[in-house]
Amino acid sequence: MADHSIRRGVVQEEEDLSVLRFPKDLANAKFLLNSEVSMLLEFRKESAENEGGAEFPQSFHKTLAYAERFSRYKNKTSIKQVRSTLSKQGLEEFEIASLANLCPEHSDEAKSLITSLKRFDDDSLQAILDELSNLRKFN
Repeated sequence: MADHSIRRGVVQEEEDLSVLRFPKDLANAKFLLNSEVSMLLEFRKESAENEGGAEFPQSFHKTLAYAERFSRYKNKTSIKQVRSTLSKQGLEEFEIASLANLCPEHSDEAKSLITSLKRFDDDSLQAILDELSNLRKFN
């Protein structure tokens, strides 16, 4: 069997989310909250309607419906507050978006969903989750 990490004499690093190693095409990606996706798509839809009512494919409407359904934060201020609060905790961009989108309640649940969080002890991570829960309540 051939080793898939070696191709044409070049060693390629395999992606590994547990240590936040992403494929090269995602190296500089900005990970979005569902709420941000919802706002961006809604803005695009409204802009098109104001410019003459462009038609969007069904996939656009399905994506918008999904993003709206799973949006946890309804305004820009809430999103900024969530991002700011989680950034101060030493979380990476991927972890911030994942926590804000998935909203796990307990540290063990968060660690099973986002394996890179295993670097945090349970109490520290639970404090972060509790703070995130408080932000959702007052959204």
